[in-house]
Amino acid sequence: MDPKAIIGIVVALALFAAGYLWYTNQPSALPPQVQQNNQEPTAEEPSAATIATGIEGTWRSRDDAKFTRSFGEDGRVIDRYEGESSVSGHYEVNGDEIPVQVRQIAGDDPVLSIEFPEESLFFLVTKVDADELELVYIGGNGVLRFDRI
Repeated sequence: MDPKAIIGIVVALALFAAGYLWYTNQPSALPPQVQQNNQEPTAEEPSAATIATGIEGTWRSRDDAKFTRSFGEDGRVIDRYEGESSVSGHYEVNGDEIPVQVRQIAGDDPVLSIEFPEESLFFLVTKVDADELELVYIGGNGVLRFDRI
């Protein structure tokens, strides 16, 4: 076999190996709960019941202190900006109308759906407790973090 061909094959294999190692060591943009949605729930992953009762109340965004989101026990949600009601709608956890694409991403994890008049939003709730709420927007980018007020 021609020595140039052997060198070419070795270089190609080395580049492939380097690319593979680089790709597999990249951190994901999604939190671990989203990446590993087929695992059994852990103490850190809230259940549907915990989410449904835990999100009730008013929450202030950590990224924009002028934005608040209120969840009522009657299933009503109100977004406010600078104290003025911007939009209101309804929410539920693991509702009947979750699109197949959202369910494929979420796996068995509970999905918080918010229905506003002009749009539907779907979130994974990665944290909810007495003081903090963390939502991962499915189909969008980013994590929303809130503090209870």
